[in-house]
Amino acid sequence: MQLKDIAICVASAQEDAGALDLAQALAAKTGAHVACSAIGIMPAPILYNEFGMGAAYVEQLNQDKELIDRFWADLQKTLDKKDLRCELRRHRTYGTNLESLVATIARHADLTIIRAPAKDILQPHAQMIEAALLGSGRPVMVAPVEWKSGPVGKRIVVGWDASREAARAVHDALLVADEGAEITVVTVDAKAGSLDHGDAPGLDIAAHLARHGHKVTLRNEGSLGRSAHEVILQVAMDKNADMIVLGGYRHARLQQALFGGMTRSMLRDVKLPLLLSH
Repeated sequence: MQLKDIAICVASAQEDAGALDLAQALAAKTGAHVACSAIGIMPAPILYNEFGMGAAYVEQLNQDKELIDRFWADLQKTLDKKDLRCELRRHRTYGTNLESLVATIARHADLTIIRAPAKDILQPHAQMIEAALLGSGRPVMVAPVEWKSGPVGKRIVVGWDASREAARAVHDALLVADEGAEITVVTVDAKAGSLDHGDAPGLDIAAHLARHGHKVTLRNEGSLGRSAHEVILQVAMDKNADMIVLGGYRHARLQQALFGGMTRSMLRDVKLPLLLSH
């Protein structure tokens, strides 16, 4: 399967520039159609009472509408400056409806690109990533805040834990991997003979990727007091990787806090495009 449809969910013309650059790089490589969803978020609606809608809320709503109009205009200028050819879709939504909107957008694309939530994990971007990841059945590629345009899919690091999520991520990564890409499969503290990994951790998935024509290296790493995401990031640095692939989450959202565990840590620290699948 080839990459034909890319969706971008954007909430800021300036701060989301890296996501636009990433979409542009992938579109240039694959010829995929790009749909940029400019999402203006409004405060949650309030119920009328016998006195009508509060004047303060109405004023805030009007201010937010003006900000959204300005955001759309700024985004159009940014797209023109970058010469990013895309279909621009404008959305106004209440914050309470944000996740449903993003999940719907993501369901109609091969891949959704969203900017990482920077240091504030409670930014709308965190909600958007979670919604696209858990609500669409499609992969999400997270663009680091400070990512500069460059090649993607030539040198890939895969964090492999033999989970269903990781298997899905490996499959989805084939959409963006270059022909004959250099792929490093990394396991962390994997135990030979375990039910998931088998007698040779990582060997079968490495062989699977090699059959797709990629140049695959397997690294079974010990954590040595480090977290799994720190190990994967170090390998990515050693390999001069341009992309990291992970299975996102291991539990339903009600069983863990927003972006718990390695997914949250990786989003916070990663400097490369990060492909997540669930």
